[in-house]
Amino acid sequence: METLSLPSIAFYCLFSVFIFYQQLHVKNFRGASEGFRFLLTISSFLGLLTGFAYLGYYGWSVVWWAPFIIFILGILAAILGGLLERVGGALALSLAGFVGWPISASLMFQYVPN
Repeated sequence: METLSLPSIAFYCLFSVFIFYQQLHVKNFRGASEGFRFLLTISSFLGLLTGFAYLGYYGWSVVWWAPFIIFILGILAAILGGLLERVGGALALSLAGFVGWPISASLMFQYVPN
Protein backbone atom coordinates (compact mmCIF):
# COMPACT_ATOMS: atom_id res chain seq x y z
CA MET A 1 0.00 0.00 0.00
CA GLU A 2 2.42 2.61 -1.22
CA THR A 3 -0.43 5.10 -1.60
CA LEU A 4 -1.02 5.32 2.15
CA SER A 5 1.65 7.29 3.97
CA LEU A 6 1.70 6.05 7.56
CA PRO A 7 3.42 9.17 9.00
CA SER A 8 0.89 11.44 7.27
CA ILE A 9 -2.02 9.34 8.49
CA ALA A 10 -0.63 9.22 12.03
CA PHE A 11 -0.37 13.01 12.15
CA TYR A 12 -3.90 13.27 10.74
CA CYS A 13 -5.13 11.02 13.54
CA LEU A 14 -3.42 13.21 16.15
CA PHE A 15 -4.85 16.27 14.40
CA SER A 16 -8.33 14.69 14.60
CA VAL A 17 -8.01 14.19 18.34
CA PHE A 18 -7.14 17.87 18.90
CA ILE A 19 -9.97 19.11 16.68
CA PHE A 20 -12.47 16.72 18.28
CA TYR A 21 -11.68 18.01 21.77
CA GLN A 22 -11.81 21.65 20.69
CA GLN A 23 -15.23 21.07 19.12
CA LEU A 24 -16.37 19.24 22.25
CA HIS A 25 -15.14 22.16 24.39
CA VAL A 26 -17.09 24.66 22.26
CA LYS A 27 -20.21 22.50 22.50
CA ASN A 28 -19.99 22.21 26.29
CA PHE A 29 -18.51 25.65 26.98
CA ARG A 30 -19.39 26.93 30.45
CA GLY A 31 -16.80 29.66 30.78
CA ALA A 32 -17.47 33.32 31.38
CA SER A 33 -15.18 34.63 28.65
CA GLU A 34 -17.01 35.04 25.39
CA GLY A 35 -13.71 36.14 23.82
CA PHE A 36 -12.14 32.79 24.64
CA ARG A 37 -15.21 30.96 23.35
CA PHE A 38 -14.93 32.91 20.08
CA LEU A 39 -11.22 32.05 19.79
CA LEU A 40 -11.97 28.39 20.47
CA THR A 41 -14.75 28.41 17.87
CA ILE A 42 -12.50 30.00 15.24
CA SER A 43 -9.69 27.53 15.99
CA SER A 44 -11.94 24.48 15.73
CA PHE A 45 -13.57 25.81 12.54
CA LEU A 46 -10.19 26.50 10.91
CA GLY A 47 -9.10 23.02 11.96
CA LEU A 48 -12.20 21.53 10.35
CA LEU A 49 -11.46 23.37 7.11
CA THR A 50 -7.83 22.25 7.27
CA GLY A 51 -8.92 18.64 7.69
CA PHE A 52 -11.19 18.84 4.66
CA ALA A 53 -8.44 20.51 2.65
CA TYR A 54 -6.01 17.74 3.62
CA LEU A 55 -8.41 14.99 2.59
CA GLY A 56 -9.13 16.74 -0.70
CA TYR A 57 -5.44 17.33 -1.38
CA TYR A 58 -4.57 13.72 -0.54
CA GLY A 59 -7.30 12.43 -2.83
CA TRP A 60 -6.30 14.76 -5.64
CA SER A 61 -2.53 14.24 -5.47
CA VAL A 62 -2.25 10.58 -4.43
CA VAL A 63 -5.31 8.42 -5.07
CA TRP A 64 -9.02 9.20 -4.91
CA TRP A 65 -10.07 6.44 -2.48
CA ALA A 66 -7.43 7.03 0.23
CA PRO A 67 -9.23 9.96 1.93
CA PHE A 68 -12.15 7.70 2.80
CA ILE A 69 -9.86 5.32 4.69
CA ILE A 70 -7.94 8.18 6.29
CA PHE A 71 -11.18 9.86 7.42
CA ILE A 72 -12.41 6.65 9.07
CA LEU A 73 -9.05 6.22 10.81
CA GLY A 74 -9.30 9.83 12.04
CA ILE A 75 -12.73 9.14 13.53
CA LEU A 76 -11.41 6.03 15.26
CA ALA A 77 -8.45 8.02 16.59
CA ALA A 78 -10.77 10.68 18.01
CA ILE A 79 -12.77 7.96 19.75
CA LEU A 80 -9.59 6.37 21.11
CA GLY A 81 -8.56 9.85 22.25
CA GLY A 82 -10.61 8.98 25.32
CA LEU A 83 -7.50 7.22 26.59
CA LEU A 84 -5.57 10.48 26.37
CA GLU A 85 -8.47 12.24 28.03
CA ARG A 86 -8.11 10.01 31.08
CA VAL A 87 -4.46 10.99 31.40
CA GLY A 88 -4.69 14.73 30.82
CA GLY A 89 -8.36 15.63 30.72
CA ALA A 90 -10.58 17.00 27.98
CA LEU A 91 -9.78 20.62 28.83
CA ALA A 92 -6.04 19.99 28.55
CA LEU A 93 -6.47 18.33 25.13
CA SER A 94 -8.63 21.21 23.96
CA LEU A 95 -6.10 23.81 25.08
CA ALA A 96 -3.20 21.79 23.68
CA GLY A 97 -5.06 21.85 20.37
CA PHE A 98 -4.22 25.54 19.88
CA VAL A 99 -0.61 24.47 19.30
CA GLY A 100 -1.08 20.78 18.53
CA TRP A 101 -3.38 20.87 15.55
CA PRO A 102 -1.36 23.42 13.52
CA ILE A 103 1.83 21.43 14.10
CA SER A 104 0.06 18.15 13.25
CA ALA A 105 -1.46 19.74 10.16
CA SER A 106 1.90 20.95 8.95
CA LEU A 107 3.42 17.50 9.39
CA MET A 108 0.51 15.62 7.83
CA PHE A 109 0.77 17.79 4.69
CA GLN A 110 4.54 17.39 4.68
CA TYR A 111 4.34 13.58 4.57
CA VAL A 112 1.76 13.32 1.76
CA PRO A 113 3.41 11.13 -0.92
CA ASN A 114 4.32 12.85 -4.19
